[in-house]
Amino acid sequence: MVPKLVALAKEYDAELSIDEFTEICRQELKKPDGGQYSKQYFSRILSTYETLGVVREDDDVITLWEFARQLDPSDADEYATMLWRGIKQSWVLSANFPEGIEGLRRTQYVVTHADEPLTTEAIREQLTQQFGYEYNDSGIRGYPELLTQLKALKKTDGGYVAGPRASTFEGRWRDVDIFHRLERWIHHQGPTVEPPDDKVKRALMKYYMYRESGGLGKHKHFYKQFLEDYVRETSRESDVANPQIHLTDKYQDPEKAREELRKQVTSKFPDINGRELAGLYAETLKDILAADSAPEAREIKSSSSPGISRRDVQNWANSDRDAYNFDDEFELYDWQQGAIKAWFDDDSTPSERGIAQVVTGAGKTVMALGAVREWLQRHPDGVVTVVVPTKVLMRQWLEEFVTKLNVPPSDIGWVGDGHKDTHTDHRILVTIVNSAVKDDFLKQSIEATDTENHLLVADECHRYTGDVHSKVLNYPNSSSLGLSATPLSTVDPTDEELTEDDKRLIQNLGPLFYDLSYEEGVERGLISEFTIRYVGFDLSPASRHTYEQFSKKVSSAVQDIEARYGHRLPELNGTYPQKLQTIRQNSDRPTPAIADFFEYTKRRRELVAEALPRQAITLELLKRTIKKENKAIVFQERIKQLEEMVASHDSRMAKTQTGKYGSKDPAKVELYEQYEEERAQVNGDLEDFFVRGQYAPVMYHSGHQNPEWNDWGIDWFRDDGFANVMLSVQALKEGVDVPSADVGIIRVSSGNVRERIQTLGRILRTGHDPKAPSTLYVLYARDTVDENIFRDVDWESAIGGNHEYYTWDTEEGHVIKGELSEPSPDKKPEVTAYQPIQIPDVEDLARGDTYEGPRRGRSISVDSQGRPFKDTADGRKYITNTEIQDLADYVFDLRNGGGRIIINEADHLVTVTENGPVFLGELEVEKFDYAEEHTGTDGVPESFEDFVGSE
Repeated sequence: MVPKLVALAKEYDAELSIDEFTEICRQELKKPDGGQYSKQYFSRILSTYETLGVVREDDDVITLWEFARQLDPSDADEYATMLWRGIKQSWVLSANFPEGIEGLRRTQYVVTHADEPLTTEAIREQLTQQFGYEYNDSGIRGYPELLTQLKALKKTDGGYVAGPRASTFEGRWRDVDIFHRLERWIHHQGPTVEPPDDKVKRALMKYYMYRESGGLGKHKHFYKQFLEDYVRETSRESDVANPQIHLTDKYQDPEKAREELRKQVTSKFPDINGRELAGLYAETLKDILAADSAPEAREIKSSSSPGISRRDVQNWANSDRDAYNFDDEFELYDWQQGAIKAWFDDDSTPSERGIAQVVTGAGKTVMALGAVREWLQRHPDGVVTVVVPTKVLMRQWLEEFVTKLNVPPSDIGWVGDGHKDTHTDHRILVTIVNSAVKDDFLKQSIEATDTENHLLVADECHRYTGDVHSKVLNYPNSSSLGLSATPLSTVDPTDEELTEDDKRLIQNLGPLFYDLSYEEGVERGLISEFTIRYVGFDLSPASRHTYEQFSKKVSSAVQDIEARYGHRLPELNGTYPQKLQTIRQNSDRPTPAIADFFEYTKRRRELVAEALPRQAITLELLKRTIKKENKAIVFQERIKQLEEMVASHDSRMAKTQTGKYGSKDPAKVELYEQYEEERAQVNGDLEDFFVRGQYAPVMYHSGHQNPEWNDWGIDWFRDDGFANVMLSVQALKEGVDVPSADVGIIRVSSGNVRERIQTLGRILRTGHDPKAPSTLYVLYARDTVDENIFRDVDWESAIGGNHEYYTWDTEEGHVIKGELSEPSPDKKPEVTAYQPIQIPDVEDLARGDTYEGPRRGRSISVDSQGRPFKDTADGRKYITNTEIQDLADYVFDLRNGGGRIIINEADHLVTVTENGPVFLGELEVEKFDYAEEHTGTDGVPESFEDFVGSE
């Protein structure tokens, strides 16, 4: 059909309107059976071919691009050429579908890198696995078929394989992907270098954020901004036989200069070929060209690779200063000197062991440098290891050691990011924990030294309590120093409140020997004064109803869990969920109650996290922040929550973008559709705000295909004239050197105490400007699990600062839109700390009454015939005591079948029904009697005490 349609377009070029041309096509192009296609069918066909650049619309008249006029679509090769030039002209230069280039490139990639032919469904699966694509009913939009017509792919009986022109198109997709080319430009030139200017960089960032978040529609607005900056107008506007992408002079000239430098390098050093120099900065090429020898040139080239290089470390060093000393004008804070003294000489804690709990930004790294310096003076033959959780922190520690303490570059090494230095060659090692424990690398490095003096510094030490990472704490060491703003799982715990992880940390590193709180940090002028503003909002009526249903499911599951496993829970370590996981993992039977507990607590938490008012409140707070020309960081728990701040819900739910395709959640849609108009308005306001020039966001999370966007986001947020908002996910909370902000907004929180404290540290002003105040907003859904964090910690006394309480007051007739109330202490959530269930006085209780006491303890089962038994590894052991049989009969009648009798700590007998716990009486028998077949020497307990002890 395509050749005939193009032939008609040539015949009637620029003569007919769309409707007239459609009618001509209906008359001339028939179905195989001779019937007519519908008008709607040709409307869709023309729309598709217009997008592909085969035809185009100009003032409601159908016409052709020049290349289509000159090519014969009936010839397969010329047809493929016409399609390629149409894509380049329409999708790229005319900005009709720029994200489609990435879709084609990645579709071809998964096919050509597969071990066997791929079906369409298999292509979808590979795109999902490798690039995180999601799909709606549009599938993969015919990309494989289009690639086949371009001869980049070939269709076989078994599926798609690489086509005869696959290698050609691999390069073509890179050449015409304008966004990718500018992304590479920033990679080569650096994020702060011009061109592009700040306006274009903001457009790039917004295009990237919007596209990655599933947005559809506004991305072209951003694309056109950087397209016009990057590509010459003659390329964008010309109608020629072979469309070309010619760069504007400001991009072309630096490219020419780099190409000339590459030629000079290869001329001076013939052993280095041009391919090895591709992608290097101009400054790096100049350094290579200035080298005196080929080995030196290769060393410079090698050190320019991504990651930390020995050359970087050497460049940080200062040969004019004495080694292992701070600058003459530098002086440790009083608290740092006191902490170092306490670590060495505190009578109440072991010498050279312990954990420093220091608020973020106060200078705990510098304190540790001072401790390392003195420790090495006391132990000249000693070696030091600093363990960190991330690559970012590894680089920060290396730089701090060399720039602040002036450690000679030859004395320091690192493990991670492709490097594996050892203590035999270096006095100090900085290692990422994953690399340290892999194959016990750090243990072997320590054991290979000829000294028993080894100082282990564990930065962010709370990260090393898991089964794998905790190995690093057990490697040989004579001294240990733990560092964290939140080393333990709660604030100022008593010995009884320490978790197993807390105990493990203290056992391996030593006790807390120094504590610098937020309040003390403010008093000392180390960090800014801060205010925490809590904003409570109500769930919508529909969400509240669903929340209550989930809560009932959770309560029901807990009741069943208590009845079945209550006697085991006190014996297990960890939190309540951790105990349940232990039971589930060690059970050889299904555990439906535990499964329900995790399922409905998860769904309830997601319901609260996705509550509709969060969007409206965050939007209002961002508007206020930007109006005051302040900077803000918005914290979320999940990437999808960040995406909701960028692209509206309906765009992501139903439409397609950049190869990623929206997915549909029927339950969520049904819930949201009850407030469709109001929700759409809030989301529309949010997207409109995103487009506005004064809103300059960046984002930071762990899900980037290209992680450089995180680094660029940090650099641009640090630039006071560039970005004013950072949208972040958990990864930002620790281990990242984030520029401080004026405002923090916890839009969605996990409720974890440690994470709340870490988050506060992300926004506080420190160092040269500790006087500028910071504000942290905490959004929470009222009367939900969001309020648990108020129950667990008294934040006002725990961290100091100012605390204000607000509510989000919705407008009459609305459930989302509203305004922030005036602050008032009366708006503080009324929650109380957890209290153990009290044992009730049962004197006035009769059998069958509701029981309000504890429901944990030992249990007796009742089978389907009403017989009481104890379930053991040897099988069921039936109890014959008359009193117990009487109880079993009652339970059988009450439940209309089998069940359980719980014997709690007060010897109260309880069973649980659909209506809750029921009192059965008090235990009066001294021992259980068992059926004859279970007596003898088979291990059956002789008394009740033996029964209890046998569990």
